[in-house]
Amino acid sequence: MVYIPVDRYEEAYQRILSGAHKTNHTATAAAAAAATTTVVVFASIDADSICGLRILTSLFKRDSVGHKVIPVTNYADIQAAGAQVASRQTRTLVFLNCGGQVDIQDLVALRDDLVVVIIDSHRPLNLYNVYWNEQVLCLDDGDVEGNMGALRSAFEDIEFGSDVNASDNESEDEEEDDDDDDEEGAARAKRRNSSTGSGDAEEVPRQARKKRRRAADMDPDEFIQMQRARARKREQRAQNQQLIQAYYTQGSYYGQSCALSALVLSEQLGIPPSPDHVWWATVGATSQYVLQLIDADGYAVVVARMRDLVKRVSANSSNGSSSNGSSKNGGGPHAAASSVQAPRTTGAADPQSSSSQMPLDSQLEGDGAPPSSVANNIDLFNPYLDMPGDHSNDDDEGYAAGTGGAVSAAAAGRLTSSRTIGQQTEITESSELKFPLLRHWSLSEAMRFSPYVATRLATWSSKGRARLDLLLAKLGLSKAEADAPFLHLAPDLKALLRRKMGQIGSDYDMPDAAYPGFVRNYGWRKANVSASDMVLALLALLLPSASPDTATHMSHGFYAAYDALAQYDTLRLGIGGALDLQRLVVGQGLAMLERQAVKTLRSFRLAMLGDLEMIAATGADGQRRALSAFGSPFVLRQLALFLMQTLRERSRKTHARLPFIIAAPCKTTTREGVSNQNGNSLDDDNSGGDQRLLVLGITPLDYSLMAPPRSRDGAVEFSRSTFAGESRNHFGLVFEQVAADIGADVRQGFFDSSALEIGRSDMSAFIDKLRRHL
Repeated sequence: MVYIPVDRYEEAYQRILSGAHKTNHTATAAAAAAATTTVVVFASIDADSICGLRILTSLFKRDSVGHKVIPVTNYADIQAAGAQVASRQTRTLVFLNCGGQVDIQDLVALRDDLVVVIIDSHRPLNLYNVYWNEQVLCLDDGDVEGNMGALRSAFEDIEFGSDVNASDNESEDEEEDDDDDDEEGAARAKRRNSSTGSGDAEEVPRQARKKRRRAADMDPDEFIQMQRARARKREQRAQNQQLIQAYYTQGSYYGQSCALSALVLSEQLGIPPSPDHVWWATVGATSQYVLQLIDADGYAVVVARMRDLVKRVSANSSNGSSSNGSSKNGGGPHAAASSVQAPRTTGAADPQSSSSQMPLDSQLEGDGAPPSSVANNIDLFNPYLDMPGDHSNDDDEGYAAGTGGAVSAAAAGRLTSSRTIGQQTEITESSELKFPLLRHWSLSEAMRFSPYVATRLATWSSKGRARLDLLLAKLGLSKAEADAPFLHLAPDLKALLRRKMGQIGSDYDMPDAAYPGFVRNYGWRKANVSASDMVLALLALLLPSASPDTATHMSHGFYAAYDALAQYDTLRLGIGGALDLQRLVVGQGLAMLERQAVKTLRSFRLAMLGDLEMIAATGADGQRRALSAFGSPFVLRQLALFLMQTLRERSRKTHARLPFIIAAPCKTTTREGVSNQNGNSLDDDNSGGDQRLLVLGITPLDYSLMAPPRSRDGAVEFSRSTFAGESRNHFGLVFEQVAADIGADVRQGFFDSSALEIGRSDMSAFIDKLRRHL
């Protein structure tokens, strides 16, 4: 067994430690090992992989494991990093959200002292990674152990069982005439293994003569039984091959989140769950739900798992609080993690405010309350303000303006406590509305640029916009309140909003406007951030940069998103970019619906974005941002999901569940002009290669192009996943076959078989062939 069951992840980590500290048995040697890169991590550039990487690198730092992280977008990037793999110092290769769907031995040369650990949510997994090589450790989410027993038997029978034809020849050789001496036998063996045509020609008649002679000498009943046994073996082998083929051709889907797997590993190592680890795992798993890679049932499994962990870390947070230092550092996750376990400390009160503080303390203590209880109550509503200070980055701009120029809290007219308030950075479960980034702009904007609302109310039409205004009025909010920042709304109005949506949502075709989610508090005067908002912020940061260098082009966004998980200032930049992207996606989608730019064909829908269309979508001052945004598979997927869901709600039943194909230019642009991914101007690129399009195929979660595979006894095999259900995306297989038929030059990116790059000149033939194939 080379796959690692879900309850034994620590075995894979122990192999990593064994390779890192193989010759080191002292603390000094372990420190020396930390300076040597023994682990190379190939991380896919996506939100889930980055969250898993955060958890994994924290474990490496804890155990002094020297490691190097290489962001990758496709398998070519992995092969290009061969120098890292070839180094004798490298003992372990870790693949995060990549490597699971191909035979890893085709990508890297495995030395005897090299171990490969695969943590990949892409499915189906390559069976050679799961069952073949003891050096390859593939982490299972439960589906391999629970749903692939028959598949394992079929694979082992084909790979390790005896070949039927070979066994026939061996039995015939054993029963040859006694007068065949060793020299003649050696000559015959040499002729059998010869690759020349003359040797093969001599071998076939010889075997035929032997079979006829043996059949004539054998008892008829014995001969019949032997032939039946051979027939059964051939039938068994054919059925095993069909089962394996059905597994590979079932289509792509997703398993357990990479970040959630990393969290399970951390727990099995005996590490108490920290707010950071729990939050990163929550964000990684939520990214699959936001991008509709898993279904509602799969997300319910995630919520059930995370709910218990959130309660545990919240209980730990309530037992202790931090000093005021975490707020000075921006209230980032690292500060929160370190402050949860720290006891409450006493801060020095401002000298100028001590006189005003003492009467307040004395008055409260005179009420007969215990002194310790009184002090804690003071802290809750009368926090110590660390003034003067730089509050330019505070969310509450009025606070910074109101205290400008004050040299102390007292000078600013603020009461202070004799103790510092504990920075609250806990994680809580929340009923979230399907209005993206609601906490970071106004309610009216969140609803106007919500794909969920636009789909139900058809807000691209004047009638739909009027219904949206009527909905806001029925929610009990005035226009001024709906246009005000949601963060500034009164708490009773926020509670009223959720209650009203539950009451009148069905009248506007929005009965499921709320869903269970999780929210993290980043400290005082900082807006809470939900897991779904965090996902959108990371996706915005992952947008390619304008650098002509390919490595810098993608890695810049990768490291920005990595930092945003621990730095609130970087997260704010991501949230700002996410707001822009939300406007861009919904605005582009509504414009395409108004112009009826989506074509409905017999077996799928097709939408193609052009250069001018994408430039017009953002305006004259955002040309580069628009083109590079839709060149990202994640942003293009959000647009496709919006269009697909909208047309599904407003189409005939025969067309409601059609899959969707969308294509967009995958080059970058600059303010000076348009350029390709090599940085060359398109005006000067007539001979520099064909322009390329990013093509993405999406199927609804309740749609499948093919019937689920069945085993010999008729039972469904591996057709239902814990997280994706029976949803499968077959476009990867179809795209590969169609591209081969027309001889198109295609490149697969982001380890998603349903996303590929194709030359613009090949696109017409590609779509025409696709129409006939589906």
